[in-house]
Amino acid sequence: MALNTLTLKLQRFLVAGLLVLASVSSFAAELFAGNFQQIFQAKSDELVIWQYADNQNIYVFDFPGLNFQGGSFNRATQFTEQRFAGAPYPKVLNDDELAAHIAAARRNKANFAFGHDFLVSELVQFFNFALRDKIELNSHEIAVRDFLIKQMLVREFRGFYQAIRPDVVIISVPQTQERKTDEPMISSGARYAILLHEMSHAEFYSNPHYAKFCERFWNEKLTEQQRELFRKFLHAYNYFIEDQTLVVNEMQAYLMFTPDPKSFNHRRLGVSEEELEAMRSAFRRSSPPIRLPLTLMEGL
Repeated sequence: MALNTLTLKLQRFLVAGLLVLASVSSFAAELFAGNFQQIFQAKSDELVIWQYADNQNIYVFDFPGLNFQGGSFNRATQFTEQRFAGAPYPKVLNDDELAAHIAAARRNKANFAFGHDFLVSELVQFFNFALRDKIELNSHEIAVRDFLIKQMLVREFRGFYQAIRPDVVIISVPQTQERKTDEPMISSGARYAILLHEMSHAEFYSNPHYAKFCERFWNEKLTEQQRELFRKFLHAYNYFIEDQTLVVNEMQAYLMFTPDPKSFNHRRLGVSEEELEAMRSAFRRSSPPIRLPLTLMEGL
C-alpha cells in the first residue's frame, strides 16, 4: 500500500522516525508505528497494521470494513472468549458452526464484535486446535497466522505452531464508515470508543501492574452484588464467565474505557447512574498504573 493512500491527517500525525516501511505481503499492508492519537486519527481505505509506539508489544490491525475484520477474527474471538459453559476445553468452530453461533447471538459477521483482542499465545492455541481438528481456516485467518510468523512472533515447528513471543498482544479496530447494506455505520466517536476499549485490554495483558490493580479493584472495591451484575452483563454477551481473568479484564474495559452508551451504561449494568459513577470514581482515586485517559472521551 503506497503512503499516499493515507489521508493528509495521517501524514500530519506520523512522527518522523516512527514510520516502519516493513511490507506485510500476506495482507498487502504495511506496518506503521504510532501512538494512540495517531492511530485514532488515521484514515485509510486499506488495512493498516500498527505497532503501538508507547508499547511495542501491542499490534493494532486497523480494518477498512467490519466484514473484513470479522472474517479475520470472529472465529478466534469465539474460541478465546465464548467457550460454551461446562466445556472441558475450547473448540474451534467450523464455518457452519460459527455461522449458527453468530446467528444465535442475533449478530452477523460484521457486528459479531466491533473490536478484538488476543495474546499471541491464545492465537497459537487457536491455530493448533484448528490444525488438530482439521478445521479449514479462511484466507484472512491464514493471513493473520502468516503475519505472526513473518514478524517472528510465532513459528511452525514439527507440524504445529509455537509462540516465540507469547505475551505480545494483537488487537483490532474498524475504520470510520458510513452505513453499508451489510455493515453498520462507524462514527468517529464509535472508533474512539472501540480503540480505547481494545487498548485497555492490551494494557491489561501487557502491564502486570495494571492487571494486579484490576484484580484488587474487583475483589476489594466492588461489592459481591456489583460483581454479580458484571457477570450477568457479560453472560448476556456470551462471554465465558467461568474464566475469572476474562471477567476482570472485561470489567475494567467496560467500566472505564467504553465511552459509548450504546455499548455500556448504567441501565445495561443494572445500577443507577450515581452508582456507576461511584465505581468509576473509586477506580480513578486508586491511581491505576495506566496512561490511557480515565475521563471518558477526553481524548476525542
